Amino acid sequence: MLTESLLPLALYAETHFRFFRGMPSALFRREPEAVFDLPRRFRVGRGGLPVVLLVNDVHRFPIRIESIQVTVSRAGVKPVLFDFDPPAVEAVRVDHPLGAQLDAYLFTLPGERLGGAGEIFVNACLRYRRVRNGRVSWRTRAVLNDNLATSSKLPFRCVIADGDYPGGGLCDYGDLHCHTMFSRSHVEFGPPVEIIDKVAAAGGLRFIAATDHSYDLACDPDNYLRQDRNLRLWEMYMGSVVNNYRGETLMIPSEEVSVLNSKNRVVHLCGLGISEYIPGTLDGARKSIYTDRQLTIEEAISDIERQGGVSFAAHAGSRAGTFQKIFLRRGEWGESDLCGKLGGVQAVNGNFGGSWIRGKQLWVSMLLKGQKIPVLAGSDAHGDFNRYRAIAVPFLRLYENRDRYMGFVRTGVYGKRIDAKGIVDGIRDGETFITNGPYAAICDIRRPDIPLVGSKKSVLGMDNDTANHLCVRAVSTEEFGLIRVITVIMGIVGKTEENIIMRQSLPDDTYDATIPIVDTIPHPSEQKYYLRTEVYGETGRGGAAVAATSACFVGY
Repeated sequence: MLTESLLPLALYAETHFRFFRGMPSALFRREPEAVFDLPRRFRVGRGGLPVVLLVNDVHRFPIRIESIQVTVSRAGVKPVLFDFDPPAVEAVRVDHPLGAQLDAYLFTLPGERLGGAGEIFVNACLRYRRVRNGRVSWRTRAVLNDNLATSSKLPFRCVIADGDYPGGGLCDYGDLHCHTMFSRSHVEFGPPVEIIDKVAAAGGLRFIAATDHSYDLACDPDNYLRQDRNLRLWEMYMGSVVNNYRGETLMIPSEEVSVLNSKNRVVHLCGLGISEYIPGTLDGARKSIYTDRQLTIEEAISDIERQGGVSFAAHAGSRAGTFQKIFLRRGEWGESDLCGKLGGVQAVNGNFGGSWIRGKQLWVSMLLKGQKIPVLAGSDAHGDFNRYRAIAVPFLRLYENRDRYMGFVRTGVYGKRIDAKGIVDGIRDGETFITNGPYAAICDIRRPDIPLVGSKKSVLGMDNDTANHLCVRAVSTEEFGLIRVITVIMGIVGKTEENIIMRQSLPDDTYDATIPIVDTIPHPSEQKYYLRTEVYGETGRGGAAVAATSACFVGY
């Protein structure tokens, strides 16, 4: 078996794996992993606040729960205590296909007891006793927020919101890169699909893509180190996200496939809206678990399209760690891998950090070649509803990031879609933008609520009347901060660089702006070009808010 990279790996953290019995590990405890979680944002009017408890590896370390207490605090207000005894805990147990290994509970805190809009802080405490050979230990153990060694145990932060996401009536928001309990391995485990749905809906998301790993889905449901050529885990996955799914959000059946790039190294390709398993096991860190043949990027894209799905380059701007390169044959997306059939680029993975710069460069390189590829975003979350917890150094310590969680950076699909197929179709047509705050679109100033941007359409070539009334529409709210700057970028097909043709600063009280842009367009004769926009704002905490639209091509 092989280790993962020394760079952070998504979690909930599987801390019990060791190469051999007795191997030293600062993360190992003879206890099940116990992890609380809850949404970072809760929309008033969506029922109660969901609080999740996952207890992993209960087949190895069974326990008896004694009590659970959840305390909700906010500045200047007396804390509110919610107390759950064993019958109340058992009543909220979530049934799921991997119940023999993972206990999952979903508590609901009544919204009327949480107070009005504003930020709350939540602490959750689990008290339990170990069970050995059928005998219950006399000792009661306590867990505050999680029992993962080296984690911070800090309170969870949650914003109670009294409004929708910015521009929520003009688009659907979702997270296009999330993992469920079916992504289960040496370093991570995830939550059941039902829990992902409830938490996403509570925060205001409309859709989720359950992009579980191809190498995990090829494993035995009872032992993630063994291969299962009958693909029972894939069948369980499809049952959870399609056949038996009755959730509030639109759940998109998807897969994160390990494929070979032009350098014969492994990169990840996501397929949205698929119905059949696509093989890819080379970098799964399992001994002798391989398919007969590893697919290239082009071969996997063809399989995804055959199934009526759409593909995208997963976390295209991320760089592989040294250990990943050596032991897992991990590579990176390059310009030579961005073939014309690719359906999109996930330029943001978690937040607008360093990988966004490189991911955007790869995406723009495709646009300048005339490839009409939409920009997408996702969190790569394995749960991580409130903060990102990951293995920083295997067997030694964890890593936490309070500014990365499911839904933090969202993909917006213009219009209101009635089903998962509608979301996939919108992505295929390039009707997307990405954001961690404001809504953004290119539109006709006479109809600013109807976006025109769509990378697969010749929007500006429809008629001169529309082209003469182009504008940028940007919308934010007090929750997501003021809009500060709007830029319009132009790219001429065949050139090597884009040009900013407009950069406009806005007044200090701007939450909704409609800015004409037609006078800034140089209208190059007999040249094919595109327009896109980036919107920048400032959150109430002084953080950066960013939105970027897909491109509108002219002359196609």
